[in-house]
Amino acid sequence: MTHKAPKWPPKLRELARSVLRWVSMATPTRGRVVLVSFLVDLFDIVTNLIVAIITGSAVVFAEMAQGIADSLGSAFLVIGDRRAGRPRDEEHPLGYEREAFFWAVLSAVAMLFVGAGLSGLRGYRQLTDPQELSDSWLAIGVLVLAIVTNSYAVSLSVRNLTENGIHGVIDRFREGSQPLVKSALLRDVIGTTTSIIGLVALILYAALDAVEFDAAGAIAAAVMMSFAAVVLMAQARGLITGQSVPERDLERLRIVVSGTPGVEALNSLVAVHSGANHVRVELDLDLEDDLETNDIEVLLDEVEARIREEMPEVSDLRVDLNSSDLLG
Repeated sequence: MTHKAPKWPPKLRELARSVLRWVSMATPTRGRVVLVSFLVDLFDIVTNLIVAIITGSAVVFAEMAQGIADSLGSAFLVIGDRRAGRPRDEEHPLGYEREAFFWAVLSAVAMLFVGAGLSGLRGYRQLTDPQELSDSWLAIGVLVLAIVTNSYAVSLSVRNLTENGIHGVIDRFREGSQPLVKSALLRDVIGTTTSIIGLVALILYAALDAVEFDAAGAIAAAVMMSFAAVVLMAQARGLITGQSVPERDLERLRIVVSGTPGVEALNSLVAVHSGANHVRVELDLDLEDDLETNDIEVLLDEVEARIREEMPEVSDLRVDLNSSDLLG
């Protein structure tokens, strides 16, 4: 007698296919990266809170504190992203794009004071007033789960930043202007690393029955979160103050502009980050002397088209001709 496998309802099958497509998406969108990072943080908060109460582990408490800090930081970044997208007005003729960097600073502050602060205090308390863990293996289990979820979130952030390998990831992280994705990547990397450190600490505690390892794991998590917060603050500071795009991108623009027929000389080129994934470009050009007014207009349109094709993130372009006429 043969048994037929039960058939799933059509709607359930379609839902399963959609989930599989979403999980296996080659290049995840920025929204998907942030959403997954937020869901991982929420999962960490709930599971680690329950396990921290049951076991009394300082390491698990630190993981919970990091989840709270990450969720708060993600909320700041989303707010900044929305506010930066507001249209230009008379009060802000260049737009609100830079506001995303201010909220990135607040996000880093949340990681420093909420995540690192609470974790460090809990680790110090466990060190000065040691309390035995009631179920260390439960704490170990939840950290293993945290490593899996954070690792998946890291993979999405890496794939979103670049497809050019690990060196491309490092370059894009150091030189890019996307606070949402960069912060999500760093938070998930720190979350994975602190989970691994915490796992080692709890295994040592279980093997040697020394509660100092639990305290050390929480303090190590606090140190790593402090480091991540300082990195994010430094990056945001550079972007707020008008950080230039990388030299290799400037060279690409120089080649494109200088190679445009009718351009005699490129006197100066400035390209700075003006917002998340937005670049402002200013040029000073000398054109050939025999060009008529209509020819100049066509040439400037060609320069703009070439620049935007080479660097689609250019949102503002200003051209100065012989340092006298400003066109845009």
